[in-house]
Amino acid sequence: MRSNAMWPDAMEFRNFASGYGVWLSSTAIDTILATAAQAGRCETGGILIGRYDAEGWVAEVIEATSKPRGSRAGWWWFRRGTSGLRELLAARWADGYHYLGEWHYHPNGSPAPSGTDIVSMREISVDPAYQCPEPILVIIGGRPPQQWKLSVSVVRRETLVSLSHA
Repeated sequence: MRSNAMWPDAMEFRNFASGYGVWLSSTAIDTILATAAQAGRCETGGILIGRYDAEGWVAEVIEATSKPRGSRAGWWWFRRGTSGLRELLAARWADGYHYLGEWHYHPNGSPAPSGTDIVSMREISVDPAYQCPEPILVIIGGRPPQQWKLSVSVVRRETLVSLSHA
């Protein structure tokens, strides 16, 4: 049984003009919802893990992590920690999955990316340590849980491309 029956089992987001798509598994959605609910009035977040389809245009997010150890947060900010992520990603790599991007929670706020979010994602897209030139950003926002909404974006050539729920 799903932890939050108000949300669909999986969700797909598309931008038909760019050709990009993102599919979020029920497991990823459940982790995002549970982690956001636990955070209360503070921001929180984690990373997205998955793979791309054969053409490389649709990302399949199979897992979203909860807040990593070492993360710090307040009402209007979040700094994701890295403790344990290297080992987790190495294990997922062995199964054909890799880092796809970030997710975070805007408590009682809009799921729209802030200026800080956009700058952070642009930095990830050009940082060779991430090996992710087109990172995905998922944001959950709104009042929990009945009014929560998701936004999904992809950074392409340092430009944020918004996707719509399909």
